[in-house]
Amino acid sequence: MDNIKHKISELEASIRNLAEKVGFFDREILERNERVKQLEGKLQGSRFEDLQSKRTQLEEYQANLTEKTRQTTAAKDALLKEVGMVENSLKRRNELKEELKALENRKQYLEAVYSNAEELESMYMRVRADMRTRNIGALSTLLNEMFNFMYTNNAYSHIELDPEYNLTVYRKDGTPLEPKLLSGGERAIFNLVLRCAIYRLLALGFGGDRADGLPPMILDEPTVFLDRGHINQLLKLIDMMRGIGVGQIIVVSHDESLIDSADHIFQVEKDPITNMSSIVKL
Repeated sequence: MDNIKHKISELEASIRNLAEKVGFFDREILERNERVKQLEGKLQGSRFEDLQSKRTQLEEYQANLTEKTRQTTAAKDALLKEVGMVENSLKRRNELKEELKALENRKQYLEAVYSNAEELESMYMRVRADMRTRNIGALSTLLNEMFNFMYTNNAYSHIELDPEYNLTVYRKDGTPLEPKLLSGGERAIFNLVLRCAIYRLLALGFGGDRADGLPPMILDEPTVFLDRGHINQLLKLIDMMRGIGVGQIIVVSHDESLIDSADHIFQVEKDPITNMSSIVKL
């Protein structure tokens, strides 16, 4: 840019010099024309022809100067156009530099966020593994307590939970048994004690001493496959769960003993004509 501007300045100075020369020669031509007119009457022969020849040379020189001026002006215009293009390119370059700087700042910010996210993820994995280990240990203990409370037979020794919360039942002789091999009544009991153990574990986290510390517990036909002895244990189990902070236990059942022990009873009736169901508080 500096070289181009310097060249433009030189060309402008050259144009001014040429213009001054053109003006000078124009004046000189006028003066010589006047002088020729004055001398035409006095001069004869070869002297007059010499002056005419010199005049012709001066006119050709003036024409050459005019053409050179035109060419110089055209070169100047071309350089000015090139200067404009270079200035636009420099402006765009500066804009791109600013965009690059903003992108680099954005990249640094995202790298920092990504690094923090990785640290948080690593921390979460460690905490989750630690919490799972603690939960499995606590849940296994509570599960066995609830199982010993609920199960009245003497066929099994204890229950184990693996890190994936898969349940294994052990017989008195120490041999393992998968839950799917249990009878219908035994599976019902295991489902009940597992749910109650989870609620007890939640009660520890909620503070267990508040009546509304836990969400409602819903038991849908819990007496299916249960004999009378285990139904009585179920009633005791429900009282125990209320005592640890389960403020609301909803039981859906046809068993009269469960119905009679409820604080509030709602009966579902179905209209045989409209086939519509309704709920009536008893």
